[in-house]
Amino acid sequence: SRQRCPAPRPRRDLRRPAFLASVRAMLAFRPLQAVNQRAAAAAAASRARGMFGGQVTPPAVVPCFREGQDKIDTSKFTIDCSPYKPQPEPEAELQERMEAVFKEMGVVRLTNTGLTEASDMKTYANVVIKEQMKYEGGANPREGIVKNVYEVGVPTDAWLHYHHEMAYNQHSMKNLAFASVKAPWGKGDTYLSENLSVTEELLKTDLGRKLQDKGVCYIRCLTDREAYKGQGWKEGKAVYNHWQLSFGAETTQDAEEKAHACGLETEWCTDPLMEDSKRYLKTKLRADAFEYCPDVGKNVLFSSIADHNMWFDTWQGVSDVPPEKRPLQLTFGDGTEITVEELRQWVRLYDRSGIRVRWQTGDIVAFCNYRFAHGRPAFELRPWEERQIGVMLGEKFWREGARPGAW
Repeated sequence: SRQRCPAPRPRRDLRRPAFLASVRAMLAFRPLQAVNQRAAAAAAASRARGMFGGQVTPPAVVPCFREGQDKIDTSKFTIDCSPYKPQPEPEAELQERMEAVFKEMGVVRLTNTGLTEASDMKTYANVVIKEQMKYEGGANPREGIVKNVYEVGVPTDAWLHYHHEMAYNQHSMKNLAFASVKAPWGKGDTYLSENLSVTEELLKTDLGRKLQDKGVCYIRCLTDREAYKGQGWKEGKAVYNHWQLSFGAETTQDAEEKAHACGLETEWCTDPLMEDSKRYLKTKLRADAFEYCPDVGKNVLFSSIADHNMWFDTWQGVSDVPPEKRPLQLTFGDGTEITVEELRQWVRLYDRSGIRVRWQTGDIVAFCNYRFAHGRPAFELRPWEERQIGVMLGEKFWREGARPGAW
């Protein structure tokens, strides 16, 4: 039998007040992208209050990730892959373009690739990320997607303050890449901060001079997976990361050896939130706040608020833990505290050089870990939405700090 076609829906009257009001509302939202830092921070603080039902004090330091326009127009480092056929390996011409853009800009972004498999995205990223290090001694509880491609490993409702990957170890990586395996439009976009301009502005301030003189001290505390029965923040526990996941270790001796290989001091303590647990690993590293970047021949900032206890201000399960008991602590290298105003200044400088990188499935971004910091705002997914970003870690290097005369 033939199915009767449904009656056509009436056309929307574009002159009706309800429609005009909705259009005005959408247009009113757009200028938020260009508001000043204070207004953006206020909006972010309001969102934070909403995350916790208004039951907690809003964070003292609120990032906006970008002030006004992008510091560098994304078109300068983006390659539209529409003219190229989606295939497991990029064409020779595309590879040449990727290498040229990356060499000039320190970052390259591929969009409209048509790729859907993380393994293929990894192959494309490997055009510029030629060597990869294993994720050991890392802060976040990353799980593997495919070999050498890791999950981000953090809650969606947490701000990821701008940071340079693995700055808290004696070794880090020269570059890294992100691949968008699943992406809801307009949510969970990554932000890059152009670090040469951040460094230049910071060195004009008292904070910059203090960081030059004193360096920083990173303190990380890692819980025992056995004490928490394998549970973490996903299960609502006040857990950042277990030392078994961070170091890929199953024994305390193995964890210590791997921590020492990262240049870290170690101490086994009582878990402040679970007194029966005596295998709470505290690591410490005193390091230069700056690092010499061979590609530009200059010292660049290589530290951020991301390693401070404020990292957890919006972190599920950890946000209501007293700051002094949180898993991350950051001080100046001599042990003196960094003031809230200094932390705000630090965040503002990164925000002023922010660049928004929008995601769609198949996109790939590779960038220099010296020349760019990265982060993202908190976001909320609906039940049917998914976001999966694969992380590829580049070539390992041992930190040397700032070089004399390279300022």
